[in-house]
Amino acid sequence: MMIFVLDGYKMVKRIKHTCPICGNNNSSEYWAMSGYKLAKCNECSMVWDFYPAENIIAQYDKSYFQNENPKGGYANYFEGMKVNRKTFSDRLNKLYKKLGKKELLLDVGSALGDCLDGARKLGWKNIMGLEVSKFAYDFAKKRGLDVINSTLDKTTIKPNSFNAVTYQDVIEHIKDPLIEMKLVHKVLKKDGLVLVVTPDVGGLWHKLLGPLWYHYKPGEHIMYFSQKSLRLILEKAGFKNIETRKTYNVLSIEYVLNRLKYYSPFIFENLLKIINGSKLKDFAFKAYTGEIEAWGQK
Repeated sequence: MMIFVLDGYKMVKRIKHTCPICGNNNSSEYWAMSGYKLAKCNECSMVWDFYPAENIIAQYDKSYFQNENPKGGYANYFEGMKVNRKTFSDRLNKLYKKLGKKELLLDVGSALGDCLDGARKLGWKNIMGLEVSKFAYDFAKKRGLDVINSTLDKTTIKPNSFNAVTYQDVIEHIKDPLIEMKLVHKVLKKDGLVLVVTPDVGGLWHKLLGPLWYHYKPGEHIMYFSQKSLRLILEKAGFKNIETRKTYNVLSIEYVLNRLKYYSPFIFENLLKIINGSKLKDFAFKAYTGEIEAWGQK
């Protein structure tokens, strides 16, 4: 059987692959674009890159956080830090309501430290971050934050060390997310919570945009979850009381226009020039951007 894929409008045969989440072999090639080949599990709806880059970490240098390619990294992470902190603060407040305490927090993929800084300002104690980017790690350390330049599987964090672990826009970068979630379960204390935020491959924006979906990032995003597959991975990792739902982000007008440049560079680059230096540039609002969140308890 053949399926249509976006790769110079070529036709690609269905090929069977083992799903990295449910282990089912009822999976097939989803589509390909720019050498980026994705498979989809027909059982749990997981979508993944079955030929991921060997060294994904190498790309997370300074240019990743500030570049002109809206399909890779960030247009300007630094200018978005203010609204990022608002998003993180909302999530941290939600975490506190569920957990009932503000201590022993691990933020995996802590980037420049905005979530950790937000937690510090909200009164959280004993907070730590893990970040693979040496540039981002150095930046966060200069802010006086406790960060380790490593991944969870390579640290010496002891079992039962944290009350909460957060993965915000991180799990889609990880080659073995099930192994990763099992490690999270291990480092959490009894009744501890994990929060995972990731693009929703089963959501409205993906259905509307298809292969033009903003979150398709060749060589960077390699795992794409729906609410179904995200719930399943937490179940298989040993979590209970799992909740999944659509989530929102606090955005600025500048951030939105930078993302829309991918679809029409001329129009949105000129709009950026118009608002640059005006109060509209920093106008912030909450919006659904095609992401989901999942909560799980140990």
